[in-house]
Amino acid sequence: MSNAMPNGEASSTQVYVPPPEIAPAPLAYDSTPYQPFPRYSQGEKVYVFYRFQQNPEELWFPTANALSGICAPRIGYSDGWTTAELVEDFDPDKFNEYRIRDTGVLVRYTHPHWYNRRGYAIDPSDPNMSVESVHPLQICRVGEEHKHPSLHQPDISFAVVRWGGETMCDEVKEGHGGWGRTGSAVSDPYIKVIFEETVWPQLGPTYEVLSIFIRSSDDLLKLSGATIAPLLKGRHKVGMYFLWPVVFHDNSVSPGYVNSWNLLQMMASFEGAGITTRFPHHSHLYKLLLSKDWCCYLGWDTRMGTPPTTKVPRALIANSPDKAAHQAIAAIQRISLFRNGFAPNLDVPQKGIAKLGYSWEASDVRCFEGPRQLATALKDLAEQPASFVEGVLVQEWVNFDIEIRLFWVDPDVGIDPGTKTLRKPNPSKILYTAFNTIDHEQRMRDFERFSRVDAIARCFGGDEPAMADAERKATELGRNLLMFINAECSEPPPVLRMDFMIKRTGPGQATVTTGELTELGGCFLGWPEGPEVIWGAVLRSCFREQCYGIGSENCRCRSPHPKGPFLKPRPRWEGKGKGKGKGKGKGDHGASSEGQPKAHLAPKPKPTWQKPPH
Repeated sequence: MSNAMPNGEASSTQVYVPPPEIAPAPLAYDSTPYQPFPRYSQGEKVYVFYRFQQNPEELWFPTANALSGICAPRIGYSDGWTTAELVEDFDPDKFNEYRIRDTGVLVRYTHPHWYNRRGYAIDPSDPNMSVESVHPLQICRVGEEHKHPSLHQPDISFAVVRWGGETMCDEVKEGHGGWGRTGSAVSDPYIKVIFEETVWPQLGPTYEVLSIFIRSSDDLLKLSGATIAPLLKGRHKVGMYFLWPVVFHDNSVSPGYVNSWNLLQMMASFEGAGITTRFPHHSHLYKLLLSKDWCCYLGWDTRMGTPPTTKVPRALIANSPDKAAHQAIAAIQRISLFRNGFAPNLDVPQKGIAKLGYSWEASDVRCFEGPRQLATALKDLAEQPASFVEGVLVQEWVNFDIEIRLFWVDPDVGIDPGTKTLRKPNPSKILYTAFNTIDHEQRMRDFERFSRVDAIARCFGGDEPAMADAERKATELGRNLLMFINAECSEPPPVLRMDFMIKRTGPGQATVTTGELTELGGCFLGWPEGPEVIWGAVLRSCFREQCYGIGSENCRCRSPHPKGPFLKPRPRWEGKGKGKGKGKGKGDHGASSEGQPKAHLAPKPKPTWQKPPH
């Protein structure tokens, strides 16, 4: 037992027990003793495990036919086995896994249809457009398919729905509120981290990715689970949706944002066909978190720590913002009286915030004091251009010094068989942040991150026991909220971030109020190990359901560990030679201003392989 907090710093009052270490399961494709790689001859026919984002600047993928690449939504197997032939002899004695560009297996892809997300094709017969040097473990000789059962049935199929419009999604990497090296949850770097730094190193060539590129919200309605599910050959069928659902119509300056109704309807269709959502959440839980309706459900119960909250219908705002503001304040006062047992001071102007659901990073949050400012905030939020919001949330004001963000990774919310009581999970990580100013438009600005030491010094006057008290109370409150989430969804999510507003009230004392329940895909907030930890948990969740059929006894879902196999997160690649440098001259970055591909003879690919840990 240790007295260290999840962020690695000591606490004088709180005892943090880290989760037990679990030995990683062996990789299916690398669980046998080392054997020399075979020799290959020029012109030999092979299968190659192709990876779409192995080189993030060369984003082309094979499609079943031309129409699948020309018309939107564009659909193709962006990761998986495809056909090729050897360009030159391969000598395994000369192979160096850190110099794959020069020593790997040089192949030419022979699949007839290759497209990019914008619908432009490449000619696979052009030697300048289809050559790549790959690791020999990505090769299967024709006639030896029995050595790679995943050729016919992968362990898992990922149906990935992502942005494919003309304008690329903003990565938002920089600044205190930036997403860091992963980029934002709709961007290419984010998806690359998932598949190149988590899925591929842990699963090897035993999976497939069916990527679906959409250009608009309307494209989502063209997709049906009944037609997509048969395209997924894996024992496990998983859906991942890298889009931002909002309550606004599409526009040309907001790539990656889609109509929330369309996305949730499509997700439900996929789920109805047996494609389990693993990013971000099951559609009904995702809707609860996105809409922020949980604030209204929990605001009357002190055990959940949520400020009194009501929702103002849009029609009332349209007809009379002033009257709607007075009604909202009266509702907050009634809820506060019911909740606390005593009436608020009606002589003091009511302070609070107005905000929208389906919004992130405080972009649609307005502070107010009194009905006049609230009326302005209601009108401002409800009548934004292209908006179809159904209502505006109004919440009682909370005085606080700083926010703490608790990451719950694979929280154990089960019942202890010995004591017959609920287990008490601890957060895996705690981070400290603050919005430092409110501007003239009543918007929160100047987001900043702190270390625990700096947070105590700058925001708590050096009172470490008060911070420990806040962390303890936030952890207890978080456990209550996990039960609320379990009421909404019988399967606990693999990861959830909870944000709490804390205020030091005296020596060694602090109050804690629930601020936000954040869905998967939220910002890592500068947590260096966040991507590896969180995506390891997401990947484990993909094997929670047990599969059946021939060969299923060897599937990862049969692990004796109750959470499925432990897939140890792979360390970040640094200095190992990233990128595959295909000779395809492919990629959105290698296109002309009209989006037409440029053909050029690229040098042999750079090294990309690093042996996964055993």
